[in-house]
Amino acid sequence: MDTKSAARFKQHTERVVVQELSLALTLAKEGSPADEVLRLRTSIDDIIARVDTMLLENIYKDHPDLMA
Repeated sequence: MDTKSAARFKQHTERVVVQELSLALTLAKEGSPADEVLRLRTSIDDIIARVDTMLLENIYKDHPDLMA
């Protein structure tokens, strides 16, 4: 994958995963008990870490400058 495509891939991945899941967690905070929100936050943190490992690490191998 060329650098421009890799940067766009990273941008879309981060937007979908980080921004959207963070929004979902914010919505959950509005109507859920604290213990449920904590479980959801733990799950979301795990999902973000897995996406970073499974998808973005492949991009970073070829384009380490995109890690920032």
